[in-house]
Amino acid sequence: MAETTVNKKTDYIVHVRTGDRKRAGTDANIRIIFHDNRGNKTDKIRLHNVFKNDFECGHIDEFVIQKQAELETIEKIELWRDNFGFGSRWYCDYIIIKKKGSDTEYSFPIYRWVKADVHHFFRLHDTMLPQQDPMAEQRWKEMQKKRKKYEVAQKVPDGPAQVKL
Repeated sequence: MAETTVNKKTDYIVHVRTGDRKRAGTDANIRIIFHDNRGNKTDKIRLHNVFKNDFECGHIDEFVIQKQAELETIEKIELWRDNFGFGSRWYCDYIIIKKKGSDTEYSFPIYRWVKADVHHFFRLHDTMLPQQDPMAEQRWKEMQKKRKKYEVAQKVPDGPAQVKL
C-alpha cells in the first residue's frame, strides 16, 4: 500500500523578513502552520533559533523546520504571535517557504503588524481584489478597525475635517 503524501515527513526552510520600521522587531514567540488546498496542514511550528535573537528590525531570519507533513503545495499559512517579552510588537514584511531539496518557493507577502493572539491567514502571493478575497471576514475586521481609527469630524464650522481623538 502506497504511503500518502500527508503521512510522509519532510523538512522545510523558512525565511522571514522583519520590517525596518521603528519597533518592528519582537521578542514574542512566533508560530505558523502551513496549509495545502486539500485541507491538509502541518503541526503548529514555533519559529525559533536557539542562541539567536530572531526577528530583529530589518533582518531576514532562516529557520529549518524538520519532520513536518509533506504537503504537495502550500496554498496558505496561518501566522500568529503571543505577547511574550517587553518588545512584543512585530511587523513582518514577508515569509518565503521552500521544501528542503526543492527549488519551488512559496511566497507570502505580509507587510503588516501581526497582532498578539490573533491568527492571521495569508494566501500564496496574497494579492487580489477585495471582492475576490476568500478571507473576507479577516479583511472586514481590519477595515472596521481602520475606519474607527481614522474617523473624522469637522470641529470648526466650515473648517477642515480632522481625525477624532
